[in-house]
Amino acid sequence: MKYNTLSKVEDFFSNSHKDFKLSSKYHKIPLLVVDNYVELGQLTALRFLEWVSLNPGGIIALPTGKTPEFFIRWVQFYLANWKKEQNNGILAKIGLDKKLQPDMKSLHFFQLDEFFPIRPEHERSFTYFVKNFYIDGFGFDPRKVHLINTFDIPEKARKEYGKIQNLDEVFPDGVIDLGLRIQKPNNERDLLKQKTIKLFDQFCQEYEDDIQNRGGLGFFLGGIGPDGHIAFNVKGSAHHSHTRLTNINYETQAAAASDLGGIELVRKKAVITIGLQTITYNPDAVAIVIAAGQSKSEQVYNAVEKDPSIAHPATCLQKLKNARFFVTRSATSMLTLSEENIKQLYKEKKLPVNFYEKLLLDGADRGKLSLIEASRADYSKKPIDVPEWRIACEISGKSLDKLSEEVYRNMAEKLQHGLTVPDNQRILHTAPHHDDIELAYFPLLHHLVRSPNNENFFVYCTSGFTAVTNFYVMSCLENLQGLIASGQIGDSEPVNNLADYANAQDDITGYLNGIALQDNELQHFHLSKRLTRLFLNHLKVKDLKKVANYVGELIAQLKMIEPGRSEPSIFHLIKGWLREYEAELVWAYFGIDMDHVSHLRLPFYSANIFPEYPNFEEDVKPVVQLLEKIKPTIITLALDPEGSGPDTHYKTLIALADAIDKYAADRPEMNLRIWGYRNIWSRYRLDEVNMVIPTSLNSFAVLHNMFNSCFLSQKSASFPSFELDGTFSELAQKIWVGQHNHLVELMGREYFYDSPNPLLRRSYGAIYIKDMSYREFSDYLVPVRSLLKAKEMLGGN
Repeated sequence: MKYNTLSKVEDFFSNSHKDFKLSSKYHKIPLLVVDNYVELGQLTALRFLEWVSLNPGGIIALPTGKTPEFFIRWVQFYLANWKKEQNNGILAKIGLDKKLQPDMKSLHFFQLDEFFPIRPEHERSFTYFVKNFYIDGFGFDPRKVHLINTFDIPEKARKEYGKIQNLDEVFPDGVIDLGLRIQKPNNERDLLKQKTIKLFDQFCQEYEDDIQNRGGLGFFLGGIGPDGHIAFNVKGSAHHSHTRLTNINYETQAAAASDLGGIELVRKKAVITIGLQTITYNPDAVAIVIAAGQSKSEQVYNAVEKDPSIAHPATCLQKLKNARFFVTRSATSMLTLSEENIKQLYKEKKLPVNFYEKLLLDGADRGKLSLIEASRADYSKKPIDVPEWRIACEISGKSLDKLSEEVYRNMAEKLQHGLTVPDNQRILHTAPHHDDIELAYFPLLHHLVRSPNNENFFVYCTSGFTAVTNFYVMSCLENLQGLIASGQIGDSEPVNNLADYANAQDDITGYLNGIALQDNELQHFHLSKRLTRLFLNHLKVKDLKKVANYVGELIAQLKMIEPGRSEPSIFHLIKGWLREYEAELVWAYFGIDMDHVSHLRLPFYSANIFPEYPNFEEDVKPVVQLLEKIKPTIITLALDPEGSGPDTHYKTLIALADAIDKYAADRPEMNLRIWGYRNIWSRYRLDEVNMVIPTSLNSFAVLHNMFNSCFLSQKSASFPSFELDGTFSELAQKIWVGQHNHLVELMGREYFYDSPNPLLRRSYGAIYIKDMSYREFSDYLVPVRSLLKAKEMLGGN
């Protein structure tokens, strides 16, 4: 089939966003850059609908998961408002032919990939996603939708399999060992598994043949994973790969852990994926990769600027003339900017005023030089041969030695700011989840709480239930059931006392005594006491037998729920209870009682694949009320950039920002400070912060002890970062050490290890904080406001 690949949509958006055109010479795949992920969804939806209008009956493949949220929402919006938009909306501005209209039922859709095995009705299966959002949401013809069913025995083989109907019966332990393809089976069970693997190998070949016999894909849309994967073609996949049953790497497993109930379960599975050659088989295919956020910037750089390599799967798209990367501005942060492009953007004030600092640091990093060495470099008789330094000098109007000395002083001031502990402050530490503060700046808390003149408060904006596995909940409920049955809970204190939540501080003191005594049983006993209090209040009873019966029912119910699937809200509540208790334990380390710890459980937070955005009445107003009660002078918050890290961080920032606006408006005279932190999910560059806290080995030890003793639900690292197969506290240390080593390289070892200040001499880590006035915070949030304004057009929440 011959496809029409002309695009007025791309021309329109390219002319609207010209900022990076002067750097296009570095791009082996053309880029379209927009401001935020809402506009990214709009661009992608319009390009897709344009292609569909021009190519009825075309062959397409679209992504599943969280990546295409706003693509889907914009497609649905334009399908519902096509005529209106043609007459006086964006379709008219673009100049699309008014005779054209997308015929969704004419399309032939091929699913990109799927976990192996997974029930097709599982809410996190990609098959379920396709049925829900593409067949029902877009109106695709189900007869023309080609799905990857990795659970049921294919119909043509059912007679041969007899009573066996699905892969749960073939792989009862859920472990998929693809080595059985070539191994000699040891028993009948292994023989059955081997036969089934080969059966699905044949399915993959036929799926591939079906696509190729139709001429290949005409339109491909995908995201890009943390290791650069496209579909499930992970790092190292051959560019000539076809549809296949295969394994995935750790990075991809970690990214999928939250969808399937924990990495322990993901590690058992394999996947079926179309191959890179499947995507590029048709030389005229329109192949678009979308990427939003700073966290995707490295993979965008690898795909767009590096030569084709199996280390970077998306480089396979360089062979397609119609391949494109549609990205947000923040996803371009690692791309090469030409000298003329930097000068233009700096002149137009589209780069930070201190961008020369980034350039100077980048040049020092590339040359492995310290700032002192940079200041002594003699370029009096020759041009500066480090491009970043030359541009930095030109845009700042300063000589290299003066600029290097200035940046060196800036670094020293940032460290001094981090060493200066504020006094006489009311500090409200806010967090989206219950370990965010600890993983961002726990060592700083040691200093903040020591001053008797500071008062520290902590607020957790969500219940954080999605980070707790069903296995952990089960172990807690079974332990509670056993302690009630043995009489230990009932004998510990009268039920009236247990039902009185005013005594809940005792559960914390008891648990910490268990830590001191190194007595795990005592710790679990007090955790169970806390759960008992909560259940007594939840059920509105004062009868332990009724609690025991209810817990027994919950255990039975939980055993029937497949991990990763939707579950009754009572389990969300219990998981939230467990996380809240863990957070209260942490601050009790410092003698901070429960009355200084708040749990808001904002309702925007949910288990839905596309959670809602905060609204004022339910999500902002409770924060405003808390601010008015505490009257903080310093507020800390997670300042993750758009599209980076957990979506909850960004949405919590939106709720907090609205609440802070209201709070500050009523107190114009207050010198309110906002401390923006980042933790394991995203990083600051050194030039982006003005506060650096040196961190000691002792702080690392306390962090790990606290994390492993208090955050029991996180100890197994069931929902890990793709960067490290270990606990979050280990990753936090790795990040802080890396930041410190960078500082040592820039400032010189003598600055730290010959310093008269013992806090510098003993430092082996560094924490970055962005300290802002309210006005600076408001300016920082301009892109967030722009995103929300773009989203308003879609309506709803």
